[in-house]
Amino acid sequence: IVLAPLDRNALVRPVREAKRQGIPTVIVDSALEGDEHISFVSTNNRRGGVLGAEHIASLMGGKGKLILVRVQEGSASSTNREEGFLETIRSRFPDIDILSDNQYGGITTESSYRTCENLLNRFPEVEAIFTPNESTTFGCLRALQDRGLAGKILFVGFDSSDKLIEALGRREIHGLVVQNPFGMGYTGVKIAVAGIRGEAFEKRLDTGATVATPDNMNDPEISQLLRPDLEEY
Repeated sequence: IVLAPLDRNALVRPVREAKRQGIPTVIVDSALEGDEHISFVSTNNRRGGVLGAEHIASLMGGKGKLILVRVQEGSASSTNREEGFLETIRSRFPDIDILSDNQYGGITTESSYRTCENLLNRFPEVEAIFTPNESTTFGCLRALQDRGLAGKILFVGFDSSDKLIEALGRREIHGLVVQNPFGMGYTGVKIAVAGIRGEAFEKRLDTGATVATPDNMNDPEISQLLRPDLEEY
C-alpha cells in the first residue's frame, strides 16, 4: 500500500493491520504516527513553511500586517508548514504583526473561500496573506479576486494547480512554495516494490521544496515542478 494520510492518527490501525497480514505500507506526503510503515517519503514540511515565511517577509520588507490561514487540525503536513512559518516570522521578523493565525480554511476551496472572506472583513488593514496548501491558496485567491484585491495584497501560497500558476503569472500570487508531488508518488511506488522484493530502500526520503515566483516560474527547474513532464519519470 502507498498511502497519503489526511490525519496522522486515524489510519494507524489499518496500517498496523496491513503489516500483521504481511502487507508493507509506504507513507507519502503527510506523516503517520507509529512505526508500522516501512518508509516515509515527503517534503520537509517545516522547511517549506520556513521558505514561505522568508519569501513573504522579504516582499514585506520585514514589516507590516500579516494573516496565516491554517488548513485543518490533525493534518501533519500542513501543521508542520504552519509551525515552521510562524516560528520564522516570530523569531526573525519582529516588525511583522500577525493579525490572525488560528483560523482554519479546511480542505475544500469553498470552506477556504468563506474563511478568507471573513478574515478580510475582520482585518481590512491586512497587507499580506500566507496559505499552507492548495485548497486554502485557491480559496483565498478567489476571495481576493472577488474583492478586487488580487495583486494588491501580498499573497504567498503552497502547492500548485493550473489556476494558481496562471495567477502567479499575473502577479495575483507573489510566490508558491512547491513540492515534487509526482516524484513523491513515483518514489513511493519504487520503495513499495523494493520492500516486496526484499531489496534495500530508504526509510526516510525528503523530496524537497522551493519557491516559485513570477520572476522564476519559467526557469526549467521551477517549470518542471509547476507542470511536471511525466516522461521524466
